[in-house]
Amino acid sequence: MTVLQAVFFLLWLAAAAFYIISAWCVRSFYMRPRAAMGDAALPPLTVLKPVKGADAGTYENFLSFVLQDYPVYQVIFGMADESDPAGEAVRRLISENPAVDISLVVTGEPSQPNAKVCNLIGMHGSAKHDIIVIADGDMRVGTDYLRSVAAGFADETVGLVTCLYRAANPRDLGSAFEALTINTDFLPSVAVAERLEGLSFALGATMAVRRDALEAIGGLDRLADLLADDYQLGNLVKKAGYNLRLSGYVVDAVQTPETFAGYFSHQLRWARTYRVCRPGGYFLSVLTKGTASSLFFLLATGFSGAGWSVFAANLLIRYAQAVYTEAAYVRGAGVLRYFWLLPLKDVLSFVIWLMSFTGSVVVWKGERFTVDSDGRMLRVG
Repeated sequence: MTVLQAVFFLLWLAAAAFYIISAWCVRSFYMRPRAAMGDAALPPLTVLKPVKGADAGTYENFLSFVLQDYPVYQVIFGMADESDPAGEAVRRLISENPAVDISLVVTGEPSQPNAKVCNLIGMHGSAKHDIIVIADGDMRVGTDYLRSVAAGFADETVGLVTCLYRAANPRDLGSAFEALTINTDFLPSVAVAERLEGLSFALGATMAVRRDALEAIGGLDRLADLLADDYQLGNLVKKAGYNLRLSGYVVDAVQTPETFAGYFSHQLRWARTYRVCRPGGYFLSVLTKGTASSLFFLLATGFSGAGWSVFAANLLIRYAQAVYTEAAYVRGAGVLRYFWLLPLKDVLSFVIWLMSFTGSVVVWKGERFTVDSDGRMLRVG
């Protein structure tokens, strides 16, 4: 075996081990007992929903956060422009659910690069309660969502609770690639990180934070020029001395129609952001890319029998890990029918990993930004 062949083989072995470990971590997460609290112990909550734009599933997404089995909660929707199409869905919710404390805040044009955080800052002044739940607009939840999130605050040392999310109901090729990336790469990787090193970041699907923890880090204003606001919020709360908790609840990220170019651009933005936030961990994520390393081993061996054996073994282990994750925790999300795309998705993930080192320019919400070493966004031009 040549040196090059040995390198690719060892990279593949590391990835195969990761696939097996990640399946075990997903199982461990899935088997974790759910905490429960009685109504009297449940703290009042304010849900902040920054929204922009609307599609066929927007109303149902919003409605899921309004119809909660929870004693006292407030839901605030915020948008920069009063004419935003999402406003129609919010006004309908307000008129159809008079018993729920729902409001709509028009926050105006953003003054800082991160438009989502500027929206949140404009909404935050209307929050009535001391636990703030922030959730992205394309998420959908069940009626027990707030109960599950609130249970994480039974421990007074917990300053922030976050949730994993799974992609649901992809509608086209671009959203299918997005769903595969979330469900077979992202979700298992977070389960591994939480299990093996502890949680030091938050996820945008849900960021529930105590008001005093938010004040301790300087408020939402601290995040206004940061691209990875979810990661940074959790990291700052952790550094302020609070514990973080990963809820057992998994949120559905309802997929909107997506072009392949849109998928690629989004993943490149995420990759360059991750590289800035966790440079060491991101570089070592090459050890999780078994399909690419087994393919390189196959090429390096001149399509030998050993090369084909490693490539076939990789596909077997990779598909077992992915199908197990889908069956164990992502079941019913409508992604399984796209699993034939998984090897191609894995190769694209490796290409994106390589491209993330070629620059710091990202495209976000139609604008181009550079990301500096602290994760701050600077508009290009």
